[in-house]
This record gives sequence, structure tokens and C-alpha cells, in this order.
Amino acid sequence: MAELIIHRGTHQIGGCCTELSVNGNRILIDFGASLPGSEGSAPLSDQKLAEKVFDGRPAAAVLFTHYHGDHYGLFKRIPKDVPLYIGGIAKEILSVLVPYIDIDSEEKGMPRVKEMHPYRLKEWLELEHAPGIRILPLYVDHSALDSYMFYIEAAGKRILFTGDFRNHGIVGEKDRAWRTLRAYVPRNIDLLITEGTMLSRISTVRKGPWLDDKGDEHIPVRTEAELGAQARKLFLRSKYNFVLVSSTNLDSIMEFYHNTPPELPFVCDLYQARVILNAMQGMEHRGSFPMYYTPRHHPVLRVLGEESEKWDYWRKVGRRLRYPLKLQPVTEEELEQSGFVLLARKNSHPKDYTSPFEELRDTYFDRDGQIIYSMWDGYLEPEHADEALLNYIGNRKVVRLHTSGHTYVETIAKLIETVQPKRIIPMHTERAEEFSSIPEFAPWADRVKVLTDGKPLNLDEL
Repeated sequence: MAELIIHRGTHQIGGCCTELSVNGNRILIDFGASLPGSEGSAPLSDQKLAEKVFDGRPAAAVLFTHYHGDHYGLFKRIPKDVPLYIGGIAKEILSVLVPYIDIDSEEKGMPRVKEMHPYRLKEWLELEHAPGIRILPLYVDHSALDSYMFYIEAAGKRILFTGDFRNHGIVGEKDRAWRTLRAYVPRNIDLLITEGTMLSRISTVRKGPWLDDKGDEHIPVRTEAELGAQARKLFLRSKYNFVLVSSTNLDSIMEFYHNTPPELPFVCDLYQARVILNAMQGMEHRGSFPMYYTPRHHPVLRVLGEESEKWDYWRKVGRRLRYPLKLQPVTEEELEQSGFVLLARKNSHPKDYTSPFEELRDTYFDRDGQIIYSMWDGYLEPEHADEALLNYIGNRKVVRLHTSGHTYVETIAKLIETVQPKRIIPMHTERAEEFSSIPEFAPWADRVKVLTDGKPLNLDEL
């Protein structure tokens, strides 16, 4: 008997966990924490999810599609005897991210991160304790670098599980997604399980910049390449540029880096430099991705803070790159005289200390400075408000320049057309019931099946 259970994610964005079992032998895909602000409204809390999924029954493995917290965030609650799998670059990024997140946590996550098994690109994964299931990880475009969708064969059924994906970032260029799908996923598969994040964010996109009631400037873009081109124009109009972007949204970060004018230093702290270097080092082995090379006009990455022994290892990493990158401390004189493009971050502990990003903002913002906000708008709105971000921005005007980390409707339609699934299950969406009524999906409306969290789907009956 083969079953599919989406424990959480059929009617919400984030906090995902999916189970696939054959004759009682099961694997899990993702084990994510609820997004900030949604834990109270989720049908199943993080604690209840952990208790339900790991109730004493064995599991052959947990496969993480990527390193966003709403997909891997509950990893410390997974029993120690359950193997964990994730992308190789993603694992290296987590090795920087997790200790930073765990500063105030008694339970440290690094021991589990070190034990994670990296996927082998385009090689089948067959697990000893899950006979009848085999998984082919396929590298995909997403705002988390080194993300995967899974082509799965289970009990004679062919399943494509997309995870979070898109086709408008750096990895999505040159039709990589469609070439991969045509090469490794047959047509007329039995089941497509697709994310639908953007279905709840469909809106009319204005063609040009505009100001809202607060005076904030909005510059709509759809692709990471468009984001980079607009960023270059913005950097040329202000001397002091504060960029608020997720520290692990590497596509956007590399666009900002490459599009920083030669006369402006590109500045970050050592934590961010480590994330960037891990990404650049890992991407050298993934093919030709020039945006992950060191920019010719910026072969030096300026880093906040004084040099220490911690710099030595990362300097070696930079020197070993195909196009070497040098780490160099940035001086106060250089910041003032030359200006900067600064990858800034919120301060999550404002009562305990003042961050260097706040000090630089207070010193330079009113002297020809601008804040560029490159994150989801929802974090600035009451329902999902991020107080630390709001505190950093204060009453200052911002320029909103961001592209989605998730797939657009027309991309999902092209995916369906490419693999021609017999059944389609939407997840990671707040509009599952409306999926079949969206015009772009009309040709396949009769194939859509909406599931309920926790309710098994018998794959033998497909």
C-alpha cells in the first residue's frame, strides 16, 4: 500500500511537511517551522506537528528541499536516528546560518547540520529502510540557493514534488528548468505536487515606479536580472546605500554586488562575507553562472570590523576561487569619503546592543542616504509585521526593489504542460480551492485534487 500525507501545507504558505510511505516504510519531505505571525493561526502548531509526525514510528529519512526556515526549521526536533538530506551548498550555508540563529538557544543545531547528507546531483537516492521508494533530486531555481525538486518513483507511481521553485532567478536562466525536466522527468506522470505561493499574491503589476501614501518608492521588477539593472540606477543617485535583503537570498545579493558602481565599496560584515564565499565556492562546480563569479570591477569585498584569526580561513577560500576575491577591512574614512553599498541587517536585540548597521544608518542616512528594501512587503504590514525591520526603517522613506522567490502562474502552467500529470495537487498556498479556476490552468482543471492536512491519499487508487 502506498500513501501520501501532507501533514501541513495544503492550505497555508510555509511550515511544510509531507510524508510518502510504501507498505509502512516512510520518508518525509521538509519539516518546516510556521512563518512568523502565522503560528497562532496554523491548524497544527509546530509542537503538535512534531508530536504527530514523530510518534515513535520509524522514518527512513527527512529530505529538505532547501534551507528556508519554513521548510527545515524544525530539524532539531527530528529524532537523532533519522538521517537528514539536503543540498551540499545548502549544508555549507547552514553551517554559517545555524550558529548565528542559535546564539540564544540552549540546544545547538550544528551537530545535526554536520550529520546531514548532501544530495548527489541527478543521481538516484535509494534508502535502505524505504524499499519501493527512490528519489531523483533535481536542482532548481529559488531564492534559497541550492534548492531541489524531487522526481519520485514509489510503488509503480511517478511523482514530481516541486518544493519551492521559480524560473526568473540566476539558476533559471537559459531554460535550465525545462531542459532538466525534459531530460529526467517523463511525460504523463501520475502525480504533480506543486507549490502555489503566488496564487494568493496575484495583483495588477504597475509598469513604472510609483509612490505610496507614505512616500515610499516602489520599483516593480519580475526577474533577478531586472532587479540588478534597477539597483545600479539607484546606487548612482545616492552616496550611502543601505540594502535590506535576506542574508541567504544569494541571487539578489550577487545582483547587488555585480551592479555596484566601481567607485562605491561593496560592504558587509564577516557573517555575510562567509555566506557569500560559501555560495561562490559551491557554484563554481555547478556550471557557468557568471553572476556567482567575483565581479571584475570589485575584486575586493570590504568587511566591517577588525581583522582576527577568523578571517584567515575565509581569505584562503577567496584566494582559491576561479576569480580570486580579497577580503579587506573597510575604514571609517573610506566609508565617509567614498560612500558605500552596504548589506545591512535588522537588530533583533535592540535592548541589548546597538548594531554597526544602526550606527552607520544614524551617521549617514541624512547625508545623501537611501534604504533599499528587498524583501517581502508583508513583513512591513500588520499581519506579518517584523518589528526589528520596522525599527531599522523607522520613519525613513524606503525604495522597495524586490522580486519573488516563488514561481509565477504562467511558469506553473508551463510545468504542467511539460510533464502532463494525470493528477495535480496544489500546496504551499492559501488558495488551493481556487487553483482549478485560474484561467492559465483551465486546460487541466479536471486533474486538480485539493487535499486536507493530515488526510491520506491512497496512491494505489490514482
